Amino acid sequence: MNTQNDLFAHDHDSVSQLLDQMGQIPTPELKAKWPKSLAELCDVLAHELIRQKHTKDEAGLLAGKLAAALAHYMGGRAVYLPTGDTLFQALRNNAIYNEWKGNNIDDLSRKYGLSNPQIYAIIAEQRVLHRKRHQPDMFE
Repeated sequence: MNTQNDLFAHDHDSVSQLLDQMGQIPTPELKAKWPKSLAELCDVLAHELIRQKHTKDEAGLLAGKLAAALAHYMGGRAVYLPTGDTLFQALRNNAIYNEWKGNNIDDLSRKYGLSNPQIYAIIAEQRVLHRKRHQPDMFE
């Protein structure tokens, strides 16, 4: 077992058994008893699961289980949840690289609201990252 799982090993089985029973209670009934922030987290998770092609019922159940698991392991703590700006910037930069055709810098600049030099810098950075992903360094 890895270190991350060791942190929760003492009560993971009992929590898992409870989470497995969540399907027996309708999601709206469960959410009505939850604090507002936990219910909102459940809604965000369900929305993303629906976007990922899960049915509404399936998404509601999975979102409830995920939110409950997070509440169990992280509840009551002051936890900083980053905005995700760095992740979204990395995803945007990857999209720019994938859309780059060699002659569409102006189009990419307009589409993403960046200057041409910024687009060129992103392409150069992404080229290095893509090369590292697909061509391992022989000297490491």
